[in-house]
This record gives sequence, C-alpha cells and structure tokens, in this order.
Amino acid sequence: MLIEVADQRILIDLNWIIRKDYILDYLQIVEDQLVLHYTNQEICFYALDGNDVLSPGLTGWIQLIQRGLNIPNDKISFVSISPSLPQWRWIPYHLAAFEDILNHITTGSINRDTQHAKFVGMLSGSRWSVARMRLAYELDQAFPNNTFITYSLAQSASQLTDRIERHYVKEIKWAKNKTFDNDMTSVGAVDYRTAITNYKNLWSKYHIEIVAETDEYQNLWFTDKTAKCLSTGKPFLLLSGQHSLKNLKKMGFVTFDQWIDESYDECVLPGQRISAIIKSLNTLYNNPDKHLIFGQMEQHAVHNTLHYHRYVQSKILLHTHS
Repeated sequence: MLIEVADQRILIDLNWIIRKDYILDYLQIVEDQLVLHYTNQEICFYALDGNDVLSPGLTGWIQLIQRGLNIPNDKISFVSISPSLPQWRWIPYHLAAFEDILNHITTGSINRDTQHAKFVGMLSGSRWSVARMRLAYELDQAFPNNTFITYSLAQSASQLTDRIERHYVKEIKWAKNKTFDNDMTSVGAVDYRTAITNYKNLWSKYHIEIVAETDEYQNLWFTDKTAKCLSTGKPFLLLSGQHSLKNLKKMGFVTFDQWIDESYDECVLPGQRISAIIKSLNTLYNNPDKHLIFGQMEQHAVHNTLHYHRYVQSKILLHTHS
C-alpha cells in the first residue's frame, strides 16, 4: 500500500515512490492524501528494499510538505537500514510492520550446512548496472563452476543496446550461455519482500558473499543487501564506495581482514574495487587450508549477528525516548 492513514501514524511506503532508476513517482498522490488527512500524526517513511532515502528530490519534497503542513521534525521518521538525514529520526529496519520479515532473517530456520557450498556467491538483484555485470562476469571467470550467481539477464539485454554492446562482446556472450542460479526456477522475478524472507534458503549455497550494494559509490548507505549478511552471520566482501568497510567497523561490525586482503576498501572506483576483490579471493581460493578458514570466518561473523540486534534495539530505545 502506498500510504496508510491512521489516527496516530501515517505510513508511506518508499518502494512505491523511489524507483530503481531514482525517478520519483506518486508524490502528488501522497501529498494530496496528507493535505486531506494529516492531523498531527507521526509520519513514517519506510523502505524495506535498497531505496535511496537520501534522494535530493525526495528530501526537497518532504521539506516542502513540512512547511506547508507545519510538521515538526520529531513527527517525521524513517524506518530503513539506510541512514536518513540528520534532522529526521532514523529507526534502522525495525517496526512492528517489519517484525515478521525481520524474524524470518534473524530467527528463522537457516540451513548452515555448507558442506556442498560453492566458493563464492553474488545476488545481483533486479537492477542492472555495469558494475554488477562486471562483478558477476569476473567472479565466474576467476572461479568457474564454483560460483552461485543470480543475474537479471533481461535487464542486461535491455541496457546493452546497439550503441554500446560492441564494448561488451565477451560479457554478452557469457551471459547468454551461462545458466544462472535464478534460472533453476521458473518463477521469474522475485518480489523484494519474498527475496528477504527467502535469504535463509540461500545461506548454505556459498561460503562467502560479495555484496553488490545498491549504490556502488556510497560508503555510508548500507541497505538490506548488507544487513542480510550482518544479521545472519554471513562472511562477506563489499562492493560499494571507498571506505565502506571502514565505516562498518566504526559502527561496531567486524569484517574479515584476518583472512582476506581488505585493501580493496581503498579503491576509488567500482571497477578498481572489483579487480582488487577478485585478487583477494584468489589468494584465499589457492590456500590449502581454505575450508578451515571458512569455518573461522563464520565463527567470526557471529559477532555481527549479535551486534546487529544490539544496534537496532539501541536505536529503537533512543528514538522511543527522544
């Protein structure tokens, strides 16, 4: 539902408003309903998917609505795993409306038997980008038959038009001939809510996940893609902005520099970061003790599961008493 109006709270689903290409939709509908029904309720914007809650267009529109309806800052909150603007309250990915989904991730039955797991996994999501294509291609070239990769072939085909496909002849040929792991089902595209709850079914398919974040340049915006690894204790590497690993550590989470060369976090551009990630993985892949290391990484990642819950609860407590 785009907007849900109640006596105490108005809920607005950002998934309807911010599209994957950052175009804003339905703002006039939400505005019209707020003008009709706002009577000093709390207004809560929520984003379960990797929506860019920092979108300048969205920010400007919310500020306009604030002025028009005289809405104080403490009446506006975001529920997301993404950090919101500092003048508004941020509750990271937790509200009664999301508890069922969160419980599927954090307390649902996860098969942790990785005896038959592939070396590395990548869930490319529904949005195509050059960086995601490059990452998927390079992973499969480096570790053939030892990858678990989901990939949106239809999106890729629609983006690689006649003007640019000559630059990606090898990649296009690879994509057309590769059986991706999402091809094992005839369901087609998976709704983002279903994808979140089904993550527990993928946990044991690969040892290490390469998280392809929604924005490959941001280093402070961590979406459900990273949160799924943090909340379930999955070892991961991160394709996002420079120093994003450093910022996760500042938040109290652990990464895996005991076993993985994490100098890739210094790379400025996504293409450079991908090359460095492949190099780091190659070193681990050729280590004769890699299966012992997988277990050590999983034990290390338990800290993230515990810290994620403490972090979320502390934010809820903070904003409950603010």
